[in-house]
Amino acid sequence: MGDAVRVLHVEDDPEFASMTAAFLSRADDRFDVVSATSANEGLTRLSEEPIDCVVSDFEMPGQDGIEFLESVRAIDENLPFILFTGKGSEEVASEAISAGVTDYLQKQQGTDQYTILANRIANAVEQYRSQRALDASRERLSLFIDKSPLGVIEWDESFEVVQVNEKGEEILRRGESALAGKGFETLVPDSALDAVEETITALQEGSGGYYTVLDIETGDGEEIVCEWHNRIIREDGETVAIFSQFQEITERRQRQQRIEALHDTTRELMHVESREAAAELVVETARDLLGLPLSAVFLADESADALRPTAVTDQAQAIIDDHPTFSEGDSLVWEVFDSGEQRVFNDVSTHPNRYNPDTDVCSELLIPLGDHGVLIAASTDAAAFEDASASLMRTLAANTEEALSRLDRQQELRTLTERHELALEGAELGVWDWNVQTDQVTFDERWANMLGYTLNELDPTVDTWDELIHPEDRERTYEALNAHLDGETEIYECDHRLKTATGDYRWIRDIGKLVERDENGDPVRAVGIHQDVTDHKKRKQELEDTSRKLQVILDTAPTYILMKDLDSRFLFINSAARDLYGIDADKSVVGLSDYDILPDHIAEQTHADDQRALEQKETVEVETVIPVDGTERTHLTRKTPILDDDGEPYALCVVATDITDQKQHERELARLTDEYAAVFENTNDAIALVDIEEPADDPTFRYVRTNEAYERQTGFDTESLTGQTPVEAAGPDIGRRIADHYKQCVSAGEPITFEERDLHPTGVWETQVTPIAADGEITRLVAISRDISDRIEYREELERQNDRLEEFASIVSHDLRNPLSVLEGSLTLARDTGNDEQFDRCYRAIDRMKELIEDLLTLAREGDTVSETEPLNLEPTALSCWHAVETSDATLEVTAESTIYADESRVRQLLENLINNAVTHGGPAVTVEVGDLDDPGFYVADDGGGIPPEKHDTVFESGYTTTDGGTGFGLAIVKEIAAAHDWSVSVTESDAGGARFEFRGVRQES
Repeated sequence: MGDAVRVLHVEDDPEFASMTAAFLSRADDRFDVVSATSANEGLTRLSEEPIDCVVSDFEMPGQDGIEFLESVRAIDENLPFILFTGKGSEEVASEAISAGVTDYLQKQQGTDQYTILANRIANAVEQYRSQRALDASRERLSLFIDKSPLGVIEWDESFEVVQVNEKGEEILRRGESALAGKGFETLVPDSALDAVEETITALQEGSGGYYTVLDIETGDGEEIVCEWHNRIIREDGETVAIFSQFQEITERRQRQQRIEALHDTTRELMHVESREAAAELVVETARDLLGLPLSAVFLADESADALRPTAVTDQAQAIIDDHPTFSEGDSLVWEVFDSGEQRVFNDVSTHPNRYNPDTDVCSELLIPLGDHGVLIAASTDAAAFEDASASLMRTLAANTEEALSRLDRQQELRTLTERHELALEGAELGVWDWNVQTDQVTFDERWANMLGYTLNELDPTVDTWDELIHPEDRERTYEALNAHLDGETEIYECDHRLKTATGDYRWIRDIGKLVERDENGDPVRAVGIHQDVTDHKKRKQELEDTSRKLQVILDTAPTYILMKDLDSRFLFINSAARDLYGIDADKSVVGLSDYDILPDHIAEQTHADDQRALEQKETVEVETVIPVDGTERTHLTRKTPILDDDGEPYALCVVATDITDQKQHERELARLTDEYAAVFENTNDAIALVDIEEPADDPTFRYVRTNEAYERQTGFDTESLTGQTPVEAAGPDIGRRIADHYKQCVSAGEPITFEERDLHPTGVWETQVTPIAADGEITRLVAISRDISDRIEYREELERQNDRLEEFASIVSHDLRNPLSVLEGSLTLARDTGNDEQFDRCYRAIDRMKELIEDLLTLAREGDTVSETEPLNLEPTALSCWHAVETSDATLEVTAESTIYADESRVRQLLENLINNAVTHGGPAVTVEVGDLDDPGFYVADDGGGIPPEKHDTVFESGYTTTDGGTGFGLAIVKEIAAAHDWSVSVTESDAGGARFEFRGVRQES
């Protein structure tokens, strides 16, 4: 309900009426409230202006609310009327309902009542308007039924007749009184009852209308065909009306059936395989479907220039026993054939040009079949052919003409196709036919076979062709194709590669032409051929390559190429030869000889060599020294006679190569070889030459030669190593490792260096393996080894010192920074405040720094490797260390009985640090035990709190401490002393639950 709602509020209290109008407008902005203070004024308002709803009080002067309601109902029995009263009782409500009130609402306290009233008004008006619209629809429907040019029936929800218009009575030949209250089945024969049920079901289940065609039984017993348009009108899901419009289509159905039959005949005509079959089908159709029993088809016989009877109905055969053959000018049939215009004769017997004056035929319809013949329909009655029959016969004739033309085209096409196939087969051409707008492509068998496919393997779309194009050819191919489609070229032609069924590519010459465009000029259809030109391309490419190579050889080869005749006169020389002899590029050499460009003594020798080659009829190779720019250059010259078919020479080809540099290189190589041999045999490095045998992915290495240093250092001599693999020479373990290094070098293609400790009898050896390549392939390795034990020892010592230096720098920068910061801050406070306590803090910081520096110096000293050791008894040494440390009430137990080799001062430092660590962390009553290990070594244990397992790896780090004031270097110094003796040290839990430090790898007296 989107339109404005005009409300008449009848209330004798103007203030209450005004307030009610205000609240209603706020509740719904569509409300336009007008007020009246009495029933009479309210009735006046109703007569003067349109009102959508009346709201009235009950107790009012003059008429009360019920009386006012009765007056309103006399005017409009459906107008919404809401009794909104302060006097509420069952009696008033009952009376209001009896008078036809729309709604009843009692006045209450508060403003919610106006919201309720607004909702009641909106609902009442919506129902009122809907009912009015429904009534209007019904009125229009009734008018529509009465005035409709079609038959109309209105049904109730049980599909029984409510009313029928006059046209419907006329069609059904039944009166409304005979149909009212009857069901649909009354109108149809039993055969149509199922169709009626389907129609009703579809109409009830669907929405909108439902179309159907049904056979109807009229009141006089005749069956007719009617076309029905059925519809259910619903509003808010409720059925408002059900009606059907219908009209008789019996004649139209008959015509339609004939047309459909004619279409069936047309489809059959498109598949007949002979002129005679087409003629027989036509006369059968004219007789059985068009109701023309006297029909015949005369077809042209070009060889006899006549029209012969090809198909005749039996009835026509009975009337005309022997159908004639018509020749030029002897009948009306020939006139129609010759003119190409149909003729209709209402009484042919009176026509002067009739062929047979004694015929029983009266009416005749003659229709030409183009150049093929004439279709004849006849009747013994006058004026027998109606327009409808003539029209259908013309359609049949036109379709027959097309079918006969198709047969002619097919025959012509078969002939052309046979010729075409022979031509394509002979030329080995594949054919494609492309619908440009749908991208469908028809390929022929040769097109598919050309690429190794069958037709069943190829999807008939342009995508198939696109996917087969070589990626490098795609852009160029589409440029050529699009240029043709855009009308820029007369034909499309392009050579490109297509992928075959085996995955390789064949060169295809693709030629095509657009043969059809639509009304907008857009491409529709294109056809073309494929020709395999791979061999042609290959031969052409080979020829071009050969010519190009020959040209390059002749023009740019560094060798000198000449052609001479039998008298040693030049026929041709290349650019290099011209440069050699100083002959300008544009100067002819034909007819010149060596005497014209060389010194006589060289020319004589050259001529003699030429003649020797011609006489021997085989290649002669000589070295010739030729002066070039004042310098003598050595040339290797090959002189080859060119023989004719009889084996006799008719020319001489001379190819000369400057080998001056090669000669010099050979001399240099000889010198380098001597120098290499001297270096190889006299160096102190061990050198081995290794050959590489295929395969490349898993090569085999064999020793070829070693020098004296290799023999001296490894114990293997050249004779014993030659031909052996590393595994055969050094055993499986070391040999495989050596072979792996060799493989790494071959794989990298460049020198590699590695260190090994057990490839030679003693020490650490560094070996460099260098690949030697020949013609781009690595065929040999050179392995050079030297003893680097001293260097390794120095490097390891340097690394240890660097690590210790880095650790010291870290400690100094970290642990000394705190007391320095305390000292600096305390001095500042002392200066500012004069407080002596700050000086005490300064002294404590200085003491802390001294302690750290002392431990650092100790740690630095203990990092040195022990060079000299002496026997040392652990028991007295431990007791001596115990007395050197402040132990309070702690207890020492020594069970060690071994004598070890060590630096006494360092061992004392180690024991004192461990005892001090135990007392500091275990308390004044701790017990410390020093004992021997089963393995060579000793331990120091206590029964204190122990060290957590997760801290075992960190307690030896410099700066690690768990007590206030500790430097964290005690155990780090212990670790450094152990490392200086080449001992290992570890921490674990003692039997008493404290800490236990174990030292292994200790040398003891046996």
